[in-house]
Amino acid sequence: MPFAKATFSETQEDTHHGQPRLRVINGGRSAPKGELRKSRRIPIQCKVEIKAQDGWEIHYGVSTDISVDGVSFVTDYVPRFGQLLEIHIVPPQGSPIKPLRALIQVKRCAQVVAGKQYEIGAAIIKIRG
Repeated sequence: MPFAKATFSETQEDTHHGQPRLRVINGGRSAPKGELRKSRRIPIQCKVEIKAQDGWEIHYGVSTDISVDGVSFVTDYVPRFGQLLEIHIVPPQGSPIKPLRALIQVKRCAQVVAGKQYEIGAAIIKIRG
């Protein structure tokens, strides 16, 4: 079953009367073959702070989508498969969406731009308060 995607823009000209743009995308149980998530994805582009649980260095990225049990984002950081990461998703200023802090486990890492950007797919292990 299709659902709506909300995109947020930095400028008012990019939105229709200040409202997020919506577009329909597929996902969830009726998703096409090859879809690995069990839950619907909600595409959202927000800043993400990434910290390896066994380290102190903070990396940055941009979320691509989120679901009840997973998240994906693009970053220059290359984690190991199965690595635990702490993430903080920061919504756009003035957005009704609340920030999210979570413990995640890396399930996939795919190169997007050679040696510069990687798309990370991860399972949400625990939501932090």
